[in-house]
Amino acid sequence: MRQDLCTLLTKDPGSVFDGKDLRTSNAGLRLANSFQRSMWRTKVNRYFSPMQVFTDDRLLTKAIERSFTIWPDRFGASASCIRRMLKTYPGAASVSNYRPMIAKAIISEYCPEGGMVVDFAAGYGGRLLGAIAAHRDYIGIEPNRAQIKGFLRMTYMISDLGFDLPRLKFLHGTAESKLPKLRPTSAQLVFSSPPFFNWEHYSRSSSQSFRRYPKYEIWLDKFLSPVIVQSYRILKKGGYLALNVTNGNRLPSPEEVAGIATAAGFRTLPTIHEMVFPKVPYLHPRHLGPVKRELIMIFRK
Repeated sequence: MRQDLCTLLTKDPGSVFDGKDLRTSNAGLRLANSFQRSMWRTKVNRYFSPMQVFTDDRLLTKAIERSFTIWPDRFGASASCIRRMLKTYPGAASVSNYRPMIAKAIISEYCPEGGMVVDFAAGYGGRLLGAIAAHRDYIGIEPNRAQIKGFLRMTYMISDLGFDLPRLKFLHGTAESKLPKLRPTSAQLVFSSPPFFNWEHYSRSSSQSFRRYPKYEIWLDKFLSPVIVQSYRILKKGGYLALNVTNGNRLPSPEEVAGIATAAGFRTLPTIHEMVFPKVPYLHPRHLGPVKRELIMIFRK
């Protein structure tokens, strides 16, 4: 853990940028993931979760057999190979954590030293770890209590290892209920990855936005629009809103996000960074091309 953290802390955030593109880096990712066990049970749309493959004897047997065919010279049934296979088995899919190094790069670029980052969908702690690495104060809002417990365990561990922490605060609840309680003009950066509507089912709780607002049009009106409006309110003049959206079929679309942000008062056209992720070559045919791209849209108040 110390080694992973030191790698993240010492890596130059500027090295992630390639023009407006962002190179992927796994620095710190294993560290953030290790405190979020629920990731293994989280369902992605209609696919099996990794834990469903693991607990089904028939699927697990097939996963082990497939692992030997893909890595015949790498001890295909080793723990590492099986963990990867559980996430990539045909008919299964896994959630992914936000890359802490990309988060560190965005936070270092758009939040000045001593500034405050607000994350209204804190997820699995990738952006939290990025804020710690950039040494920026951070407020994370998250409706899933288990994930907040993971944040606390991670921050206690980092402190116990002797590393200094910025000011951190975790709010348990929904974004649209907690953001209005934050002070106006109190943040320099609002940085988050809003849920892709109903694509990832983090829990069965009614606190999940896609369960509160099961129709997409209502989700836009009752969830996404209010949190963008509140983001504008809590940002200082000249502050930034950075939102991760997909560049494919998952909702919301970049055009919808831009329209809501403009209506909320953000005055400049967005800067768009593309995160370029290499694809796993042995995945099933629905994954076409060697890379996938996701967008980070930057708006200024």
